[in-house]
Amino acid sequence: MIKNLKIKITVILSSILAVVIVGMMATINIMAQIDTQTRINERLLKIAYNDGKIPREYSDTNIYHGNNEGYIDTFSVLVDGAYRLIGIYSGRIGEDNGISQDDYIEYANTAINSNQPKGEIGSYAYLIELKHYGKIIVFLDISQYQQVNQNLFFTTLFLGITAIILFTLISFALSFWLVKPVKENFERQKRFISDASHELKTPLAVISANTDVLESEIGENKWLGYIRSESQRMSELVNELLMLARLDDKSGHKLIMSEINLSDLVLMTALPFESTVFEMGKKFDVDVQPDIKCKGDESALKHILTILIDNAIKYSAEHGEISVKLYNQSNKKIIEVYNTGEGIKPENISKIFERFFRQDESRNSKTGGYGLGLSIAKSSVEAHGGKISVQSEYGKWVKFTVTLP
Repeated sequence: MIKNLKIKITVILSSILAVVIVGMMATINIMAQIDTQTRINERLLKIAYNDGKIPREYSDTNIYHGNNEGYIDTFSVLVDGAYRLIGIYSGRIGEDNGISQDDYIEYANTAINSNQPKGEIGSYAYLIELKHYGKIIVFLDISQYQQVNQNLFFTTLFLGITAIILFTLISFALSFWLVKPVKENFERQKRFISDASHELKTPLAVISANTDVLESEIGENKWLGYIRSESQRMSELVNELLMLARLDDKSGHKLIMSEINLSDLVLMTALPFESTVFEMGKKFDVDVQPDIKCKGDESALKHILTILIDNAIKYSAEHGEISVKLYNQSNKKIIEVYNTGEGIKPENISKIFERFFRQDESRNSKTGGYGLGLSIAKSSVEAHGGKISVQSEYGKWVKFTVTLP
């Protein structure tokens, strides 16, 4: 319980931070992309306005912020209304960009055939503008803009991942401090349950013994029957509370693990219920694959099965069906306990293994039980390294599945 709480706290805090960091990363990169696109569009428009010639403000300054290579790579292709070539303007400061006139024409044809007024071709952004003589297609090298944005993306990604990892570690360390009061309270609760259960066993034994003595002197009496019945129910509750306390206190309750024949165990546990189910007018089916073996605590596994089968019988429909199955699947041992009946409400599926949870208080007052059996079964299954789950169609059936390694 405490371990799961620590994990939940760590996951929640880390998830919140991850969402915030991803949001910040996305915002920074989107804003950088928008700013870059705005700068590119401004330059393309000014060059187009100047009929392909580099405006003075660009030839005298460096448009690549922080880049001191000292050149601008841009060219423009002018065509008339019939797309006949009028001229080519190539504006550069520095060395030749290595692009031939044929390359210029090929770039222009690609841009025109795209049927888009602006876009990108490789490392060039282009803009097509209408002119009195036809059209001008302006190209601007944006490779350095792309490199800057790529560097920004990987930098923010690295910083974001680093921050998430660091905060996850901090959150995990913080979870120890956050759950400390809960852990202390839980330990006190476990001690109280264990101590109270032990203290109650003696007076209950005395009550039961005195009831037997009194009955032997005055004969059978309905009032004595009530006393015996309620003392037995109280003894069952005390035993269940002690079982939970032992399962919670792993240091004080060690499972006696050994190689057991699970097939024989299931049969020996299930078959004694057959006569009870028959008397109730219900159908009982046991389907067990032979010679399935596993490592576990025989007593604990028998108790798990008893809880599930007893629960299925109690909550099965009148003239209903109960079935117990055991089979191997992918090197796992699967036990299924199924019964027809009221089933479990969808909103209660996640609560069914909680301590003292009872779906219908009035029904449970008739069938008995305190809502501890399934919680004990779950703790015991997990102590074996297995899992227990439940499926149900409300108003029709319910099935508990135990998976053991």
